[in-house]
Amino acid sequence: MAKVINLLPKPKQRELHYDSILHSLWKLVIWSCFSFALVFFVQVATKFYLQLEGQVIHDQIQALQQQVGKQQNSDVKVQITTANNLIKDYHALSVASPQWSKIINAFAPLPPSGIKINSFGVNTDTKAITITGLSPTRDLVIKLYNIILADQKDFYGIDYPLENVVSPTDDTFHFTFYVQNSLWKQAP
Repeated sequence: MAKVINLLPKPKQRELHYDSILHSLWKLVIWSCFSFALVFFVQVATKFYLQLEGQVIHDQIQALQQQVGKQQNSDVKVQITTANNLIKDYHALSVASPQWSKIINAFAPLPPSGIKINSFGVNTDTKAITITGLSPTRDLVIKLYNIILADQKDFYGIDYPLENVVSPTDDTFHFTFYVQNSLWKQAP
């Protein structure tokens, strides 16, 4: 490769060097202006696009809000009404029914040990409780009667069928008695 020798005078060489730098700077300025214009155009275009999309979404929201009150949603309204009616019916039923757990809790400690209660029935119209069971001895049947009779706070009006005490051992029994109003409270 051959070596290039510059034979121009020094001031002219400097002038060519500055001209080359100036030409490079102009290229840089032009490319910077072009990229700035391109970025500016992209930003403006993006702004207009987002405004247009925002307006489209706003129009869709308005259309959906108008549909909410129309007949198209009647199925959903019917389902909601049905669910609300079911909840109201359940609430009315729970208010109208006595709290069974209170009645059972009041009766459960009464039978003496050894007595087996076979059935426990409640008549909601008369507030009567009917129990049947089996006792190993007549004395335990009499003791159960006396315990229920003594529990005036929760129960009253126990009957005393004589067939409950006929057999001295392995005695089957049945009693009917009534629940006090204080225990028969309605659910809140």
